[in-house]
Amino acid sequence: MADFVLDIRTPEEVAEGRLDGALVVDFMAEDFIEKISQLDKNANYRMHCRSGGRVGKAIPMMRELGFVGELENMGGLEDAAGLTGLPIVQ
Repeated sequence: MADFVLDIRTPEEVAEGRLDGALVVDFMAEDFIEKISQLDKNANYRMHCRSGGRVGKAIPMMRELGFVGELENMGGLEDAAGLTGLPIVQ
């Protein structure tokens, strides 16, 4: 089973820095459901946003869409960097 880091912040937030190699899907975008639906539903996702609040909303949405892998809320960018060991890049 594949493991991915998923950043669901806005483009403006991502422009301030992101985790190297993370997938980026803007939770606030009108096409969030459409884009998230295209991801591997069997994979594990370690997710972050600015503080963890949007991830808390995204996880039940993803479950409803049929995601069966582990969905982990890593909080904000700095927390996610610490938990994954991935560097923050521009």
